[in-house]
Amino acid sequence: MRKSLAVLFCIVLSAPFLRAQNPRSKKYYENLAVKNFLAGLSEAERIAQVFLVNIEGNKSFYAVESVADVTGDKDDEEHPLIPGGCLFFSYNIGDSARETLDFNGSIMDFCRRHDCVPPYLAVDQEGGLVTRLKDVASYLPSASRVARSLTPAQAEELYANQALQLRALGFSMNLAPVAESITEENGRFLGLRSYGPVPETVVYSMAAIRGYERNGVGAVFKHFPGNTNTDPHTGLPEITMDRRLVSRFLLDPARIILRAEPSALLMSHARVSALDPGTPACLSAAWIKDTLQKGMRYQGLIISDDIFMAALAQNGFPPGTAAVMALEAGVDVIMLSEKRFSHVIKVFMERSRADMEFADRLFDAERKVILYKIEKGILSFDELPDGTLRVSVPDGTGPDAEKRLEDFRSAFSRGVEMYDRWF
Repeated sequence: MRKSLAVLFCIVLSAPFLRAQNPRSKKYYENLAVKNFLAGLSEAERIAQVFLVNIEGNKSFYAVESVADVTGDKDDEEHPLIPGGCLFFSYNIGDSARETLDFNGSIMDFCRRHDCVPPYLAVDQEGGLVTRLKDVASYLPSASRVARSLTPAQAEELYANQALQLRALGFSMNLAPVAESITEENGRFLGLRSYGPVPETVVYSMAAIRGYERNGVGAVFKHFPGNTNTDPHTGLPEITMDRRLVSRFLLDPARIILRAEPSALLMSHARVSALDPGTPACLSAAWIKDTLQKGMRYQGLIISDDIFMAALAQNGFPPGTAAVMALEAGVDVIMLSEKRFSHVIKVFMERSRADMEFADRLFDAERKVILYKIEKGILSFDELPDGTLRVSVPDGTGPDAEKRLEDFRSAFSRGVEMYDRWF
């Protein structure tokens, strides 16, 4: 009964997408296949796709929650609750490439054994101080140092090599680059994480995006529209620029950088006095739907910054409220530094049952996450005999661990050589 209701629910939600497309177009059949794939999941598993969540350990993966934590049904205790994406911090990285590769492989093995949708694996590998892979990958200098030392072409080569290492280890998304130029309002907070003034930020951010995307790793433009010297982990950034300066330092550079087509964009928690001054950008339809999607025509994944940050929680936006507001505003992926997220799934479930417009927005976000996974090879389209498509989970018969480790070591050696030559 529950599965049949899920199928009907997805058919109803997907109808606007399918009606808007030519029934003979490739996109029509792709969206139909994604709709059918989502219809085959339980409601909790579907909603889980829109979460990017931290995980336990760095040796052998296990799920900290089950679907039963959402439904309360003991029969669901055997079904692990897997987020759409796994967010890695430094303590999730092994002491060596082999350990890291094996842990990442254990996530995919776990999902195959339990018939779960495999997640994408995301890491903050900016360079300099924010380098989650520690000594595992070849050293990646800070954005500031890259802009001072390399040409844009050399920078793209450097980031392409880093992408090859990430991909070999099993990562499919890098939460980089920091595509924010230095201003008086953010210089102390961003420091070496920024490429510098607007011209350098535009050119080197685009080089980083191309380097990652052309080598199989989704790049994430962050943080839009920007930050101040207030650390969002402890307070709410307030950008006080007038409209002219907002255009000059925030909007115009972003519009150009997005031409490099990053897979995703991460919204900041900042409030901007010149536009929607009462609402953090990651919760603001004025920033996401109107400015980013309509004004700049950006159609990639949109990720919230961590909704557990003090910037939101201490200013009237507790996690459940913030998550709902973010999705309604146009965010596709809710980032949580926490490891448990079933309580937010419950909030989404209750809201979608009571509000069809919210349910429709939620389905669109789920659809975009599945399409991202297909683009990065985590899922795939299979063509059926009748010419239609089906979404499936690859059988895991791609390059084995030894071949990937060999690829990693080759890229690592090139990375060491690049660093010695250029820095």
